[in-house]
This record gives sequence, C-alpha cells and structure tokens, in this order.
Amino acid sequence: MKLEYVSITGADDAVSVADLNALGGEFPFVEWAVLLLPEEMGESRCPTEKWIGNFTGNCKGAHKAMHLCGSALLDFTAGSPDILNLMRGFRRIQLNLEFGDVEGKYDPADLLAQMKARPEFEFIIQYTDKRRDFLPLLRDIPNHSILFDASAGQGVSPDRWPAPIAGHFCGYAGGISPANIAETLDKIGRAAGDYKTWIDMESGVRTKDRFDPDKVRRVLEIAAPFAR
Repeated sequence: MKLEYVSITGADDAVSVADLNALGGEFPFVEWAVLLLPEEMGESRCPTEKWIGNFTGNCKGAHKAMHLCGSALLDFTAGSPDILNLMRGFRRIQLNLEFGDVEGKYDPADLLAQMKARPEFEFIIQYTDKRRDFLPLLRDIPNHSILFDASAGQGVSPDRWPAPIAGHFCGYAGGISPANIAETLDKIGRAAGDYKTWIDMESGVRTKDRFDPDKVRRVLEIAAPFAR
C-alpha cells in the first residue's frame, strides 16, 4: 500500500494557517480538507469565508481539499457561482452525498454534468454500499475518486475495510485516530495490497471538539513510512 495523502478534515477559524504551514512543511503528503456548510459557517469545524480566503491565499505547499455538505452540495449541483468561487484554490472536492439532508433534493444527472464540466478538480464521491449503482455513471468522468466511509461521516470504523474497486482511486475514512492508526493502516494495507490510496480523518484529531495539532502530528508521524 502507498499513501498518496493523509487528509485531515475540520480546520476552522480557531486554527492558525501558520500552524498548518509548519506541519505541511514537515509532512508534504498531508492534505488539509475544509468543510463547506454555509448554514454553519463560523461554528466548530466549519470555517467562515474570510478564513477560507486566508487559507487558500496563504497555505503553502500542502494539498488542499474542500468537502461540499448540505446546501453547498445542492448549490454546486445547480452551478452556483458563489460555491464555484469558494472552490478556487482547492484541487480535490469531496461531494458528501451521505452527509446532510440532500437525499432526493438533486438530480444525479445535474451533479454528473457539473463534475464533467470541471476537469480542473478531482471529485471525491463519499461512498457506501447503496451507491453501487452510481459507479457506472462515472465511467466518462475520469476526474473522480471514491472514499469508503461506511459510517457516512460519523467517525465509526467498519468491521473490515473493503478492497479498492478496480478502475477507481479509492480512499478510506471512519474512526481513524492516533490511538488506532497503526493498526488501521495495517488492516487497510492488507485490503488495498499494492494500490495507492489515502486516508481521511476528522473527529479523531480533535480534543473537546477542537482541532488538535498534537494529535495531527502523531497521526502524520505514524503514517509517514506509508506515504509516497
């Protein structure tokens, strides 16, 4: 197994971009993932537009991802200029189909059309078993990847990690923390074999629901031997 990224999600207005830069300088495989949920901007885990602008303008070197949640996902599907503007400065965009009240509120054909029209981004599909029928629809959209997240953003580890799906760049999320990352990487490694992959975590690197740089550092130190 080769880790392409270790994605750390949930930095918010309480997090210093300078601190992120310091960690990114030590661990160039880290990816900082920002949650975009407009109705909760400024709350824990959901930064304001001002912070996002400072982050994209001043975070140097590290990989950057944005997770579209709730109304942000729906607005992206509708081609909202405001959402597209906030996406600038990020390379990977996660479409949280399993998180937030979005089921039945968008046309999958519109979502696929937006993905296909924007090849400058790599789109991450939050994937669970009920999304199996969605995979064939991605055949003509090479700029996509799949995130296995059986708990749909709830931070719960699965009983077993699935093998990658042939033809898709696949990553893993669910309950990963400093306490279990070594064991988790071993299990994912057995499932992934020689595939390149990535891992994502959010709740596991927080203390009292605050982003904890010390926990992030411990995770990155343990993951480093697996990173490219």
